[in-house]
Amino acid sequence: MIQYVLWDFNGTLVNDVAVCLQNMNTLLKKYRKPPIDLTTYRDVFTFPVIEYYKRVGIIETDEAFTAIANEWMAGYYDMEKDLRVFDGTMDNLKRVRQMGLSQGVLSASSTAQLKRMLDRFGLTPYMNHILGLEDIYAKGKVEIGLEFIRTHYLSPQKMVLIGDTLHDYHVANQMGIHCILFSGGHQSADILSQTGCPVVKRLADIFDQQLLTHLT
Repeated sequence: MIQYVLWDFNGTLVNDVAVCLQNMNTLLKKYRKPPIDLTTYRDVFTFPVIEYYKRVGIIETDEAFTAIANEWMAGYYDMEKDLRVFDGTMDNLKRVRQMGLSQGVLSASSTAQLKRMLDRFGLTPYMNHILGLEDIYAKGKVEIGLEFIRTHYLSPQKMVLIGDTLHDYHVANQMGIHCILFSGGHQSADILSQTGCPVVKRLADIFDQQLLTHLT
């Protein structure tokens, strides 16, 4: 039986897909590259993001990545005011709590930024832990997650990561925990289904289909 639910943040709790698409299209227009639509975005988005940048044609070499990435991040912060959580997010967090499970956020964003955004959307009270980067030298989600399991004496077999990308699936695998993927985020259902783990169209489906109780 699952005892701990870890949520990815971007594309899972907060709906930043449209902002990310618009931000990239602004850069593509600036550099006279053809724009992409939502379907294309969900098909080409990937980690590491340098490969995504190459797929959309905004860069051709690794050396060009840093400058474009900084431009993209500046644009993202400018549009942060437009971010919203997905419909039903609060209800989903309440349902986890009603099931008697612990829950937290696992993200490669800074812990300070995560706390600020969770506070903004009123999600902080539902989180037992907020797991992000503590400084610019911190490692990735896998290392953060493994340290969390170790320091809190948790059983990986009783944990699940809910995310929206293949990267989340790989993170869960390396942590030795279960994974459920949401196709309303940054990658398409066709891509996510390659993992063989449960893929839902709505996060509420996780509870309506009682997926958490079926993970063993």
